[in-house]
Amino acid sequence: MKFVIACALVALCLAEHHDPLSDKKHFKGSEHDPKFDHEAFLGKDAAAEFDELTPEKSKERLGKLVPKMDSNGDGVIEENELKDHINFMQKRYVNNDVERTWKNYKEDKIVDGKITWAAYREMVYGHPTGENQEISDQYKKMLVRDEKRWAASDYDSSGTLDRTEYGCFMHPEDCEHMRDVVVSETVEDIDKNKDGYVDLEEYIGDMYRPEDYPELNGKEPDWVASEREMFKEHRDKDNDGKLNQNEMRDWIMPIGFDHAEAEARHLMGISDDNKDGKLSHDEIIAHYDTFVGSQATDYGEQLQKHDPADL
Repeated sequence: MKFVIACALVALCLAEHHDPLSDKKHFKGSEHDPKFDHEAFLGKDAAAEFDELTPEKSKERLGKLVPKMDSNGDGVIEENELKDHINFMQKRYVNNDVERTWKNYKEDKIVDGKITWAAYREMVYGHPTGENQEISDQYKKMLVRDEKRWAASDYDSSGTLDRTEYGCFMHPEDCEHMRDVVVSETVEDIDKNKDGYVDLEEYIGDMYRPEDYPELNGKEPDWVASEREMFKEHRDKDNDGKLNQNEMRDWIMPIGFDHAEAEARHLMGISDDNKDGKLSHDEIIAHYDTFVGSQATDYGEQLQKHDPADL
């Protein structure tokens, strides 16, 4: 039962609007969330591990990671090496995440390396067809979304998903042919009045909650005004006061935009103190909080759980 619930929650959570490199938003106006950089640089799993370390332990583990990024062995990290590292960590995270759930399916559900919709539905929702089955409204919503995403993931229209197609089902943001699915699911989540569009207030509501800024006593942070201007000047291209599917696609899944390259350039800009276009070991360690920023101050046995050599 735990696995069933976990899979269903995964299906719902994956629909949240997020960048492929991280579940965090990189910027809200001019405000930067360093957790985005941590997840992009380390991968989501390793970022969670680093959060439990003291600054000293974080620097130690980061120092052992630096040589692995230096693919040409010249002692410095160039932007393309940083980009390659970010891509590697993202692919590793996705592969591990898919493998974890794939392995949980019973052997009789995987036939010739493929799984049917009926087998998946039975594992996750308790019945292969749903005939005479009563489920909550929340699960009905999740089921409809899963079925649409399943159909889009079935690239060869065989009625089954192999492990590669299943990876696209689990992580549609990483598959080019799933672009429209990601956009549709995002619109569905943000579109509170269910008119099929995202208006300005829905757009702002997706990233700003007044309760997160109690110190402002209801006054909006400056970045919110910047986002309102961004919506009007850049997002809403036809100036009708709302974002349609194409405008949403340009916002969340822009064609030709390389997230890893943009993140590598961002990290380079922050950490390249001597502006030579390369990062030395010392520059990376000096900016460890940008790359791995540990938060814990109280620790014990958990520090010994993970071997830095495993990164």
